[in-house]
Amino acid sequence: MSDKKYFYDQLDADIKAILLAQIRNLWTHHSTSLEGNSLSLGETDFILQEGLTIQGKPLKDHNEVYGHAKAIERIYGLLHGSQITHQDLFRLHETVLTERITDIDQPVGKWKVQSNFTTYVDENNKQVWREYPSPRYIDTLMMQWLGRLNTFLAMALDRQAAANAYADLHLSFVTIHPFFDGNGRMARLLANLPVLNAGFPPIVVPQEDRYQYKQCLSDFQNTVENLPDLNYLTNLPDNDHKQHFVNLCKGYWSQTIALLDQAYAMQQKRADDLK
Repeated sequence: MSDKKYFYDQLDADIKAILLAQIRNLWTHHSTSLEGNSLSLGETDFILQEGLTIQGKPLKDHNEVYGHAKAIERIYGLLHGSQITHQDLFRLHETVLTERITDIDQPVGKWKVQSNFTTYVDENNKQVWREYPSPRYIDTLMMQWLGRLNTFLAMALDRQAAANAYADLHLSFVTIHPFFDGNGRMARLLANLPVLNAGFPPIVVPQEDRYQYKQCLSDFQNTVENLPDLNYLTNLPDNDHKQHFVNLCKGYWSQTIALLDQAYAMQQKRADDLK
């Protein structure tokens, strides 16, 4: 993967640094906000740029921002290594989850050991429980998931194929739900590896689209038969809900592509000024 070309390669060092900071701030703000973080984009930028805290904001929110920003660094680092392993995922999980509670039932940097659940409102307007795959299947499922990830990383992907890879990895990861917590942030980080490896900026799910995004994930998971006993990724459906998510993801590219366009405009302005 080390000989790949990345979206920032043609930029001068200072312009590249600004762009990567902008993307880090955007990615961190939106991904943590989707999980309830109260910090604005401006506050996230200030914290990461200045290393200072915002008065009146929870320490937990600050730590989540720092953890996610560090996790982005790890994602870029993984692009220059060999195949991604479960140990890479464990280290990333330890980086993302900055709030450490010593609890054998809630391990950080390891697969979940207890069943995990969520709730949703079904088509009959009733609140219903959803149970994710049993812990006994997680190691097998994640071996399959890592195989799929590494296959995508070995392929030359155009823009459509990169969006498909992101959607596939994202949907399957959150459907497996391999950790007791942090699965959404992990999915939004890891699913971007093939996108970055193919030379595109990351896909960032905007917190303003939280309802549609979460609903799309839930609608897809509702189509998985006997989800608690899922043990083969090939049993996940390839259906209209998945295609809808692919289309959403293509739209979610707009903010980072706009930042990339601005950076190259600055690069061109610099070149024009030297003429």
